[in-house]
Amino acid sequence: MSVKAQFGPFGGGSEDSTDTTRLPEALAVDLVETTVTPHSTTADRFARVFSKELRDIEERQTEINEELENLPKFYQAMTAQHYFGYHSDESRVRPRWVQVDLGRTVEPDAIVMLPMTVQRKGEKVASYGFPRSFRIDISNDPKFENRETIKVVRSGEGNRVKEAPFYTLVSGFSGRYVRITATSLWRAEDDPSFEAFALNELLVLKGQRNIALNRPVTALDSAEDSSRWAKRYLTDGITSMGVPELAALSPTNGFRANTGEEKTQSTWVQVDLEEAQKVSEIRIIQATADEVVPNSAGRFPYALKIEVSENPDMREAEFAGKFSAGLISNIGENPLLVPVKDGYGRYVRVTAESAKPESMKLDLAEIQVFSGDRNIALGKTVTAPDSLESNLWSRQFLVDGYSSRRKLAGTHEWMKALSKRNNLIIEWREKEQERLELVDITSQRGVTWTGASLVGIVGFLIIGLRRIRKKRQNEIEALRQQIASDLHDDIGSNLSSIALLAELGHDEADEPELSREEFEEIKKTADKTIESMRDIVWLIRPGEETWKQMLARFRETASTLLRAHMYEFEAKGTVNDEKLPLDFKRDLFLIYKEVLNNIVKHAKAHTVSILVDTRKGKLVLRIKDDGQGFNNLEEEFREGNGLRNLRMRAQNLGASIKVKSALGEGTRIKLTAPMP
Repeated sequence: MSVKAQFGPFGGGSEDSTDTTRLPEALAVDLVETTVTPHSTTADRFARVFSKELRDIEERQTEINEELENLPKFYQAMTAQHYFGYHSDESRVRPRWVQVDLGRTVEPDAIVMLPMTVQRKGEKVASYGFPRSFRIDISNDPKFENRETIKVVRSGEGNRVKEAPFYTLVSGFSGRYVRITATSLWRAEDDPSFEAFALNELLVLKGQRNIALNRPVTALDSAEDSSRWAKRYLTDGITSMGVPELAALSPTNGFRANTGEEKTQSTWVQVDLEEAQKVSEIRIIQATADEVVPNSAGRFPYALKIEVSENPDMREAEFAGKFSAGLISNIGENPLLVPVKDGYGRYVRVTAESAKPESMKLDLAEIQVFSGDRNIALGKTVTAPDSLESNLWSRQFLVDGYSSRRKLAGTHEWMKALSKRNNLIIEWREKEQERLELVDITSQRGVTWTGASLVGIVGFLIIGLRRIRKKRQNEIEALRQQIASDLHDDIGSNLSSIALLAELGHDEADEPELSREEFEEIKKTADKTIESMRDIVWLIRPGEETWKQMLARFRETASTLLRAHMYEFEAKGTVNDEKLPLDFKRDLFLIYKEVLNNIVKHAKAHTVSILVDTRKGKLVLRIKDDGQGFNNLEEEFREGNGLRNLRMRAQNLGASIKVKSALGEGTRIKLTAPMP
């Protein structure tokens, strides 16, 4: 079996690679996204004029993409290079099956089968081992001589994007055992004789919880390779999809305990549930700050001890579990799931323990405490002796319902949202196929109509070309006028200030201190004038018009303006030498510079993050600071000239700009524009 690695967001090395710790510094990306194309070919434009059906299809595609923005994505979380899941062995007995013992008779709400993306023979293989046809049965008989069939899926009927989970609702069925029977096995495309049945995880959902977690698994046959494949990995809670999250971004990072210079062997954090209650399960979600690249091999250095008690000092505490640092590292970006049998108490404490006294730092994003199907820790009081309190870190952020990146969801809510995403992507692809066929048909008809009306069309084109030429001349003249206005408003104003300050300095020659201040102001204004002149010359200079040069100018401007700040600049997408339209170049650069100037002048920020993303035919510019912010979402907020100027320039680009800020929480600006 030449399956070497399960893929996380970082892909994998070569088939023979044994180094599982060297990972590129890149965060997880969505595995499946719709391909947004500008639809601006001559055939597209021609067909759009004559076909209302085509316009309706493209409108629906736009709606789908907007809906996808509000849904969680098919991430593959970083996991250790083992604990893949279940894999069939080489038995010739058919059909192959695997089943889970839930421990008691239940009525499930849903069944979920998670696929895997692995590396096989040096190639990435999505949905490896996922059966082409299968049946889901439930029974109270472990041999399934008496069973009820929940779902039958035949080849081609799964209606599932390869990377997406298989999700089906269950109604009116009950039993203790759930079995998946592969009636038609997965086959390798390069070798049809190679067949396999493999799953990353099997979830049986009751309410928002997975009641199959850590339950016993049996199978017809199993490849028991403890480093990668084993029956027990099918329900171990370590999946390739990470933390159950929705699309909404988190405003905080979570909880950080920092003992400072004090050397100790333990630090703890505790949730007060307000009254003694039954505790069924505890979930601990590790924190990941935005600037940190996940590293499952070493980012969590401590063992964790979890206790439940009716007393705040943990007297007579029930021991829920203890987990070594190595085990926690192996779960990667998954939650640490701690089932609690017959748990009862008011206080839940998590203690980090070090092997030797040291300055300890413990980062956690969230603690969830479930009583049955309900998270009873949400919004409750948290205490900790070493809590760091800041805009992004606080003990109360440990129970705010967010991970370090997104809003948390119940497992069932998460899977329903992923199922909706799956259906929308399938619909988008079907619409795209319809669109391409319709463009082709309409274009062919158009050729016939064009041949019959050639003379008229030629005349129409001549008139159109003249209008385009006239419009272009008008645009060039308008740009010249704008540059002249820039020179007058910016350079002229600065020169007038210099003249006035020089005159004042002359008049105040008898007062050296005042003269020195005036001449310092003259120098600052002159420096500003020189910088403004450099910007204007760069904007209009021939040969400085490519996207590659624009990015270089972005970096140079950031290093100049943000020299007093900690900042990071990241560019994603293709950097090419295609020329940018002068008006696009001007408005984009002035937006960028205006935002950075505002940060320098008003934000009182320490750190700034800049991202420029040019993938999928569009430009996304994100600028984030940790400054004092302002409440721009309040009803009484009124935009000043700065924000209005940004929106006007964004409108010139045909772009959208979103500004999100709150007092004490910094400011986030996102510009989205079509690439010219």
